[in-house]
Amino acid sequence: MKGYYTGRRDQFDVNYTIFSRAVEETNSKEDFIKYLEKKYEYVIERIADQKAMELMGNLELI
Repeated sequence: MKGYYTGRRDQFDVNYTIFSRAVEETNSKEDFIKYLEKKYEYVIERIADQKAMELMGNLELI
């Protein structure tokens, strides 16, 4: 399956292959969330860094 583009700046495309695999390989909601966090750890870190730099720029700290 392919992801979809929502057009919103605060949302990102979903990789349904990873999502489907997570559903198959986990038994509980907690395990599912941990699985996705592990798979998207790099993406989450990059987004957080980007948002922090934008905020510091808006506050004229950099």
